[in-house]
Amino acid sequence: VSTQSTGTEEEMEFIARTCEKHNALIISDEVYERCVFPGEDHVRIANIPGAWDRTITIGSAGKSFSMTGYKLGWAVGPAELINRVQAMHQTVVYSAPTITQDVVARCIEREVELKGKEEAYYTQLPKVMQEGSEILSEAARDAGLPFVKPYGGYFMMLDTTPLGLEFDTTEEMYDVQCSKYLMEHHKLATIPLSPFFNLNKDLSDKYVRLCFAKSTDTLKAGGDIIRELRK
Repeated sequence: VSTQSTGTEEEMEFIARTCEKHNALIISDEVYERCVFPGEDHVRIANIPGAWDRTITIGSAGKSFSMTGYKLGWAVGPAELINRVQAMHQTVVYSAPTITQDVVARCIEREVELKGKEEAYYTQLPKVMQEGSEILSEAARDAGLPFVKPYGGYFMMLDTTPLGLEFDTTEEMYDVQCSKYLMEHHKLATIPLSPFFNLNKDLSDKYVRLCFAKSTDTLKAGGDIIRELRK
């Protein structure tokens, strides 16, 4: 599950050495690489000495250029691994039309030309997302609701435990019911975490995700709703 945290070089080193010890491949989902907030660093695990030969790094045009509907991305790694990804890809994905690829290619070319400049999309995106995250973070603090501080990306994890909500979890997870409750009773759209994984669902049971890839007006309205949750 995307926690919007940034791994340190020491953490990446530990993961790389552990995978090396057990001869495991590393599939690194780095779709938020271009949305790391100012002052934070994105550490590629493939750059850790000895990790390149066992790492496939995944990128996303949908996330990098805020074009979610395009469903187009890329995989980077050593030829031996990428050849196998290509063999699998042609039997799994059938929707990467030429026009979509052309648009993404032009976006990348433009960012290369503007690299490091203020008008570059890769320069503006992290700043805009950070501003959005701060609006929701401030609202959560005001409401006394713990949250996982985001260092990039589009989402913030919010702990709903202080709300004191109780649900019958015999057939449906707490977070799913909590998201439905917040939408129905408070008009606050959140995202449950449990559908993203199969094991240890209880670890995130009381958490929901908030998306701050919204307009400032929408975020402020959402922040007001969050503050009212504890009143």
